[in-house]
Amino acid sequence: MSGVVNPYNEQLTVMPVAGDKLGPYIIQGPIGEGGSAAVFKVWHEELETVRAVKVLKHGYKSDARERFFTEAKILADIRHPNIVEIFDLGYMERGEPYLVLEYVEGTSIKELIGSGGRLPVAVALSIAYCVCQALHYAHLKNYTLYGKVYKGLIHRDIKPENVLVSKGGGVKLMDFGIARPSEVSLHTVGAKVMGTLVYLSPEQLNGGPLDHRSDIFSLGTVLYEMVTGARAYPQKTLAELVQKKTAGQYKPLSSHGLKFPSRLEQVVDKAMRIDPQERYAGAAELAYAIYAVLREVSDLPYSDILASYMRDPKSIFDWNDQPKEVTKQENESSDNKDQGLGKLPWIIAAAAAGIAAAGIAVLMFIR
Repeated sequence: MSGVVNPYNEQLTVMPVAGDKLGPYIIQGPIGEGGSAAVFKVWHEELETVRAVKVLKHGYKSDARERFFTEAKILADIRHPNIVEIFDLGYMERGEPYLVLEYVEGTSIKELIGSGGRLPVAVALSIAYCVCQALHYAHLKNYTLYGKVYKGLIHRDIKPENVLVSKGGGVKLMDFGIARPSEVSLHTVGAKVMGTLVYLSPEQLNGGPLDHRSDIFSLGTVLYEMVTGARAYPQKTLAELVQKKTAGQYKPLSSHGLKFPSRLEQVVDKAMRIDPQERYAGAAELAYAIYAVLREVSDLPYSDILASYMRDPKSIFDWNDQPKEVTKQENESSDNKDQGLGKLPWIIAAAAAGIAAAGIAVLMFIR
């Protein structure tokens, strides 16, 4: 292992390298890194399975360590197909903690956009729909943190880097490192802003009070970027970013020279409203709107759309490539918009005994 001095706790912090062992795991190589942690691909010798290990980077401050453990506690209480799962918490030789997480063999939205430009509308909507499922669960679930029960949490860092699409088309929301319960602010120092600035809601950017609709705004910016290939707020300086975002000044979808279903622009605009009261009331409502647009552009289940796209990106027809003439499908949708919503595959149900006991409504997909 290689070591560096940590100026904050004055001890040698050791970061693993390929071939090192962490308990029963062998480091295979790096996956990526964020501001305070690095993630590695590891192999469990006895179980013969691949996992991901998240380790605090050298030079971390005490609040980063606290957030690290908060993320562990949150993930340990979550079981959802669209959220990365945690398996264990361990410690390196000098006591630095690491999390053992589900390894997702796939690509982040950021990498998909970076390698191929904007995503087909059907693919972008399918991904956003899956993220809505994850957020609906996370926003409503009860969590026990530090001996107290909290109702729901806010992710606070919805961005392209934190959404993975597996090779099989599964969508996973990850990195709950700065998530916090809806009714309290944990690990906040003064007016420090947490998260990636270009995707933050106006109230988050200004250090104002937050609720789950802050995540709705952030997901709106991600959907905008997926279908256009450009950031809704590309400003380079903080002052300009704050000015534009707090005024809600971004290029409309229609100004990108691309064809989009009219309802898509309405969905994005509502998700990104300055006033949280004017946004979608929750992730389920946003999902309802997203699914209605998805049915305008494709008859395939979202799971098939994503699986086909990940096998071969050219297999999914981009709505932008169709002729300018209004299609029969568009006409039918416009003539009977309300009936189209009847196809929405969501039900509110108790998914398991534990969740039912907690009184959590879970959205489930009916095939």
